[in-house]
Amino acid sequence: MNSDRSQLGDYAASRLHLHVSGPDPDGSTTIVLSGELDGQEAEPLHDTVMTAALRCAPAPVRLDATRLTFLDSSGIRALLSCRSMAASAGSRLLMPRVHPHVFQVLDITGLLTIFGVTEPVGSRLTPHADTSGSTSGH
Repeated sequence: MNSDRSQLGDYAASRLHLHVSGPDPDGSTTIVLSGELDGQEAEPLHDTVMTAALRCAPAPVRLDATRLTFLDSSGIRALLSCRSMAASAGSRLLMPRVHPHVFQVLDITGLLTIFGVTEPVGSRLTPHADTSGSTSGH
């Protein structure tokens, strides 16, 4: 029995679900986050990221946050802690694509570049969307 595989299994709580896959061809591990990340859900995320980082270092741990629909300040703190833990294990934590709600939170807090976020997935965030129904642009 592979103990690494059992430690990197799926985790499901009431509000956060983690699914681990990998190693990918580049040696990295991907963790899919679904649901909500707050302080109550931090410990399983910490454990999963640390195990993945130790297993795949020096390759990165990628967080797929396209299904993470809620992130509060405790969740941000958990992500920052995971980033530090991955670095201490000789890996990097990357989160290039996120749900639009998470994108807004990370943008407001100035953390997009720290996590390597390039874009929100799904609906584009536009500050001045036309809600009039007009398609002429006038």
